Amino acid sequence: MTLPRSPGLFTLVLMAGTSVMSLNLILPALGSLAEGFGLSYATASFVFSGYLIVTGVMTLVMGPLSDRFGRRPIVVTALSIFILASLCSALAPNAVFMFVFRFLQAVVVAAGVLGQAVVRDTSASQSDTTRKLALIAMAMALVPLIGPMAGGVIADLMGWRAVCMAQAGVGALTLLLCVFDLNETNQHRSATFLAQFRAYPGLVSSLRFWGYVMTLCMGVAVFFSFLAGMPFIAKARFGFGETMIGVMLGTLTLGYLLANGVLRQISDRFMQAGIMVFARVLGLIGPLISMAFIVLGFTHPIVIFAPLVLMGAANGLSLPLANSGIVSVRPDLAGSAAGLSQALVSWIGALCAALVSLLLTSTPSTFVFLWALTVMAAMALLPSVLVLFLDRREAAKPA
Repeated sequence: MTLPRSPGLFTLVLMAGTSVMSLNLILPALGSLAEGFGLSYATASFVFSGYLIVTGVMTLVMGPLSDRFGRRPIVVTALSIFILASLCSALAPNAVFMFVFRFLQAVVVAAGVLGQAVVRDTSASQSDTTRKLALIAMAMALVPLIGPMAGGVIADLMGWRAVCMAQAGVGALTLLLCVFDLNETNQHRSATFLAQFRAYPGLVSSLRFWGYVMTLCMGVAVFFSFLAGMPFIAKARFGFGETMIGVMLGTLTLGYLLANGVLRQISDRFMQAGIMVFARVLGLIGPLISMAFIVLGFTHPIVIFAPLVLMGAANGLSLPLANSGIVSVRPDLAGSAAGLSQALVSWIGALCAALVSLLLTSTPSTFVFLWALTVMAAMALLPSVLVLFLDRREAAKPA
């Protein structure tokens, strides 16, 4: 069967990037948003945590819808709703309307999740899927850095409502590209939702699927927990200002970018499950080295935190492989698989980040922070070992 035409790289990057941008562009403006509506900062921050919860629900819905009705109509509809919700957020007369339309913005997650399914639909093999996802991930890794910076500048110059307008503008650009560049790629649509649900046991009963999913979830949980805990530790224990905190937060992204480039070169040369296990071992070694430095008496923050770049490298190597594996277990349910996995990523990542924040509030210790990261890194290693075991067992079977 002839593969459907793949959209351009810029379209795929913007689909994924718009989803991420919607999450973090508003973060620097939370203070002014709270002041504008007379809210406490804790209440205003629900713009972030509540959005993550709704995102998880949306991904569960969008994947199955795309398997039934196709990728293109779901992406185009979701982006249209996102643009409208962003404009309504900018014009919200009170906090209730702001929260309602902010949570409705979470529909844009369809663009990012279904972008993975589109890549799988247009790839000849799992290794081809991995290479494409690694390239997309490398290109969009700058979004978590650029997004908050851009949001801060816009909020300083024009206020938080202008940030919502900027979100609508980015959404409009993405929609325009998808209308002209995104063809329908789902060639195996389920006849009915009932037929689709009957096929689910073959997906959710797969140990390999859950190995990939939990590797992805815990890898992202390490990153979310780092983002949640690092600013607190950097300021409370080392007295860093916002600029230096931003630099420290960028260390994982640097490791991610470098490892992504390496993955594109080696994904065809080595067993993919083996690369994933190696990556997760790197992610575990990073915080262990940092804790060893503390035990040995080193106190300089750069010495302590520099090894954590290995956690970023671990994600740069393993997450594209995990995403590729998730949508390749059952290609006919690629949308549903991507949706379910991203829902779990949102919920587990948010839970782990909240637990780390609570832990550091009661025990503001650098060692405790590193210990928490180590535990999560170990939890990311175990499911990757399961995938390697399953692959080797299958390879050992007689033809």
